[in-house]
Order: sequence, then structure tokens, then C-alpha cells
Amino acid sequence: MDPQLIGPEQWDHIGRALANLVIFVGLAVNGALALLLAHAVIPSLVTTQDAPREALALRWVLYPVFVASLVLTLYALGRALYLAVVVIQSIYPRFAV
Repeated sequence: MDPQLIGPEQWDHIGRALANLVIFVGLAVNGALALLLAHAVIPSLVTTQDAPREALALRWVLYPVFVASLVLTLYALGRALYLAVVVIQSIYPRFAV
């Protein structure tokens, strides 16, 4: 297998793939924290009466944040994987053979 030289276009793809991976991690953490707060922390605080009952209204804000983060997380991961495959195919044209 003879690898090709990495040109400016491939470096640009690698940079964009890495940026998408960073965005992926940030959105995954954001979504996990939103779900954890909405599904576990806030109900627990209200049950133990450490937070007022009105705090349950915050859950309906956090659930859409979680869904949006999940969708954007999957999009960022898919885009990063696509760019990585493009780069690998341009460096190793006969990778699967």
C-alpha cells in the first residue's frame, strides 16, 4: 500500500474533522448535563423540598435543550466521520482492497 502525500486540501479536511470532533464532545457534555438536571437533580431537589415546586418548570426548558444537543451531536459526529473517510480515501486510494 503506497500512501499519497497530504496536500493542503487534506489538511483542511483534517482540521475541519477535528473541529467537528471538539464540537461533538461539547454538545455531548451539554446534552448529558441537561438530561441529568431535568431528569434527576431537579426532581430530587423538589422531592426533598430543597428547591421550590416551581423549579419543576425548568425541566420543560431542559428537555428541548437535551434533544437539540443530541441532534447536533449526531450531526457533528457524522460530519467528522465523513471528513475522516474522505481524507483516508485520498491518502490511501486502495485502502479496502
